Amino acid sequence: MIIDSHTHYAHARYDREFPYLEEQNGDYAVQRATREQLLASMKTNGIVGIIEAAIGLDGIEKQIALASDPSFRTWITVGVHPTRCIHTPWRLRKKVTSYAETMAPVAIGETGLDYHHPRKKQHRLRQNIWFRYHLHLADRLKLPLVLHIRNADKYALPILQKYRTRLHGGVVHCFSGDITLAEQYIRLGFALGIGGKLLCDDEQGKILCETVKRVPLDTLIVETDAPFVLPDTGKLPCSRKQLRKLCNSSLILPAVIRKIAELRSEDYEATERAIYRNTIRVFRLPIQENDTDENP
Repeated sequence: MIIDSHTHYAHARYDREFPYLEEQNGDYAVQRATREQLLASMKTNGIVGIIEAAIGLDGIEKQIALASDPSFRTWITVGVHPTRCIHTPWRLRKKVTSYAETMAPVAIGETGLDYHHPRKKQHRLRQNIWFRYHLHLADRLKLPLVLHIRNADKYALPILQKYRTRLHGGVVHCFSGDITLAEQYIRLGFALGIGGKLLCDDEQGKILCETVKRVPLDTLIVETDAPFVLPDTGKLPCSRKQLRKLCNSSLILPAVIRKIAELRSEDYEATERAIYRNTIRVFRLPIQENDTDENP
């Protein structure tokens, strides 16, 4: 059983039929489906739930609708993504607080710092202000965090250290750093979200593979960030234009878990069970290890 710990299936790219990536017997394949068809296929292929991560307020109603659908188990988070908070009026934090208090999210986030693109000084300041707001909100509600830290670890870690006694765990989403960086987050009580980057044969993918070998297994959970963060798709018979439209899907997660097991010289089934338990623990999900109930 697998829980995808970070998805965006409420994204507009899934509102109509779309091409998506899945893993089949060790290879990737491109299929087409609607959102409902993809979720049904996930359920029949061992994906027993997803955590639908918030990126802002404009998509929250679609998240809630997804989580309200009894045909597939979905949990939500509440928060404003670092790149979205730049353009989100500060007064709207009250709406974020209201959703967090009433919608029973399993975490606060995505939140953090994203310095991937050049940012104006005031943009970085707004990210910092919103980050600290999310930290306070998560502490007050005793919820874990979904951290989005991109090219900003040296700025985010001191903030997290300052709030150390007020953290309630969570995950470093889309982690791709080395063992030194991983250990800093682990010491703060965070799990590492591992996804398609582990399946990429570039320098960052190689660094991540080495990290996954060396960290404790109980610090790993898996994610896709669907429709984003595709694995290495260079061998697919797709043009660049087709690749731009290709959506990631939770159906690549067996390949991610298989890679984790191979790197650690461990059994696949045991690795899958451990990661499933880790996900339940990190987000305090109200299910048991062998619970296959299809209702949220």
